[in-house]
Amino acid sequence: MHEELKIRLSTAVDAILNSPAPKKLVVAGPGAGKTFLFKRLLERLDASQEDALVLTFINNLKDDLERDLGTISQVYTFHGYCRRLLHERSEIREPLTKNFHYFPSLPSLIAGDWKIARDENIPKFVGLMRDIQHGQEIDFYIARANYYDAASFDDSVFRAYTALRAQAEEVSSYGLLLVDEYQDFNRLEVEFLQLLGTVSPIVVAGDDDQALYSQLRSSSPTYIRNLYAGGEYETFSLPFCMRCTAPIVGAVDDVIRRARQMGWLGNRIEKPYEFFPPKKEGDTARYPKIKIIKTTVQRERGANYFGRYIQEQVALIPAEEVQEAEQGNFPAVLVIGPKQYLRQVKQHLEGVGYLCEGADGDDFVDLAREDGLRILKANTSDNLGWRILLEIDQPVFAVNVLRQSVVDEHPLIDLLEAETDYRDNVLAEAAAFTEEEQLVEVVPMEEQGLSPKIRLVSYEGSKGLSAQHVFIIGLHNGDLPSDPTSPTDLEICKFLVALTRTRKQCHLLHTQRWGAVVKQRSAFLDWINTDWISHVFIDKNYWQ
Repeated sequence: MHEELKIRLSTAVDAILNSPAPKKLVVAGPGAGKTFLFKRLLERLDASQEDALVLTFINNLKDDLERDLGTISQVYTFHGYCRRLLHERSEIREPLTKNFHYFPSLPSLIAGDWKIARDENIPKFVGLMRDIQHGQEIDFYIARANYYDAASFDDSVFRAYTALRAQAEEVSSYGLLLVDEYQDFNRLEVEFLQLLGTVSPIVVAGDDDQALYSQLRSSSPTYIRNLYAGGEYETFSLPFCMRCTAPIVGAVDDVIRRARQMGWLGNRIEKPYEFFPPKKEGDTARYPKIKIIKTTVQRERGANYFGRYIQEQVALIPAEEVQEAEQGNFPAVLVIGPKQYLRQVKQHLEGVGYLCEGADGDDFVDLAREDGLRILKANTSDNLGWRILLEIDQPVFAVNVLRQSVVDEHPLIDLLEAETDYRDNVLAEAAAFTEEEQLVEVVPMEEQGLSPKIRLVSYEGSKGLSAQHVFIIGLHNGDLPSDPTSPTDLEICKFLVALTRTRKQCHLLHTQRWGAVVKQRSAFLDWINTDWISHVFIDKNYWQ
């Protein structure tokens, strides 16, 4: 039987490798071997590293792809690729200078400029760019970005795409263009990829069951579904999951079947997603069940049962599984859920001595005064440096100065001539600014032991990750899904993505009371066949 499965897998891969089609779409679920496929495609290309390009959206996945493919291909996130284009090519970049600032918070500064200059509702600049809209709003944004000699994530893509669209002969060609996680791209990025695909053979991979970013970044599973149905791309699939155990693959099938029966995931691409015994039979024998954990209560102090249960299970992870995770450069433990639950779990785990990554608060990093001082130390006339300081310090004259800068685009340092005390104090502070040195204690390898790596992430943050043991916490109606009678496709996809991060065993946690608030277990838990499930009940007596 194992040989038959291996032959099926080899046949599926060979069909993609041997196809002469210049445009291919590979629809494949999590753990289906896309990186292995990419490597085979690149090896067959037999070209230089510069002649192949791999693009993805997810930073987590980019790091893995670069580790596996970086010697035979260029590997970038989409934002990173566009940033490189702007730095290298003046015809795309200008009037930005070659050493422009790459500043993620730029949209918030320009939104403030619009409010000051126009006293009107602030446009959704980023949304307009993602939808490839032009007009006075985008003209204002680009003009201010030029004034600050700065770019951010989405506007760097918008600039590069707009310039290359107008100069199609300037689009770089590659021996092979590989694109992963296509379902996570928005309209701007999809159109950009289509432009790149006009001059290069292109292989696109993705899975509409993993589309999580429609609310965060205007992506949509519609784009991969349209590509699949459009006829321009030859379509393929990778049939097996080589990451997950049988109960995980079975649970995924159960959830999708139930969702389809109830009328959701209506436009979903039908695709195989099968258990692969040659690789995961041993892990399945060791971990034959998904555990559903019900606690009587969950609160930060006195009854942090989520945290205590995870602590207990982490201590039981065999040393060889921790070692395997270290060698594979993935965490031994992944905790997934809403931030309010993650914070309590992290507090408990760190309180008992475990080191945890992630779940430190908001994903968005606010403006930091140190950024402005650092920039002004290098160049006292830098408009972005002054803009950051004015935004943070909020001196009474800031509005007039910024309004005038929109009108005549004079440098901010010149517009501050009448405010000598403020200007001179800032300049003195910038001149004296030094970076705080981060002291890192180096622990000899023989003293480090095998402490499992633990990472805590949101559902969206789990994309591109996997772990030996996965704990999905806060599975309640009202949390996931928001409305148990009408879950959204996005919520179903969140659950599927979280489940399929699992290499060994998955634990699904819910509670009867969140502090004083009564909770009901997620309806999604009832969608999984009971054959895959074992139950654990935790009350105060459990710990005795």
